[in-house]
Amino acid sequence: MKTVRIVLADDQLLIRAGIRALVETLPGYRIEAECADGHEAIEAIRRLRPDVVLLDIAMPGPSGIEVARTIRRSDPDTRILVLSSIDRPEIVEQALDAGVNGYLLKDFVLGELKQALESVLSDQSFLSPKIQEMPLRLGLGSNAAGSSLTPRQTEILRLVASGRTTKEIARTLGISPKTVEFHRGRLMEKIGVRDVTGLTRFALQTGVVC
Repeated sequence: MKTVRIVLADDQLLIRAGIRALVETLPGYRIEAECADGHEAIEAIRRLRPDVVLLDIAMPGPSGIEVARTIRRSDPDTRILVLSSIDRPEIVEQALDAGVNGYLLKDFVLGELKQALESVLSDQSFLSPKIQEMPLRLGLGSNAAGSSLTPRQTEILRLVASGRTTKEIARTLGISPKTVEFHRGRLMEKIGVRDVTGLTRFALQTGVVC
């Protein structure tokens, strides 16, 4: 079985030690490097080309969001899983816009970490249960959806409604096809539609496309 290689980036030594201890209990996973700031993280990711990056948001130097954005410009394939205690919706949105594959809050249990790793390695997204509930908690439904879209979501909506394929949108925006699919799914949740036709109709109604 192939060993999954991981780069762990978090500025707190005790948290890194705890995460390493958890990862070492999972068969088939190995932490290749630990990084204490954003600059170290970018260098290690570029040098080692890991399968997964476990990335904190609040770090010295470039933040985790800036690290993710930097890596995504040249590497669409490395899976990026945020491990953060920050659960503010705007921060989660920024991380998703930067191209991360998952967002796991630091109060996770071992089973959630394992599920998150398996999900992102299978080209699926993963969000902690509390994060998944955010659209409902924030009251985001079809009536408020237009005003709640992020700039990245609005751009993806425009491209989808213009008939672009997933690969074409990914090339245009410099992100991975899986990230496009993730954002498209979030759009459908916010707007309350089930298919591309519904997205297109909404884009026409709200003037995103003419």
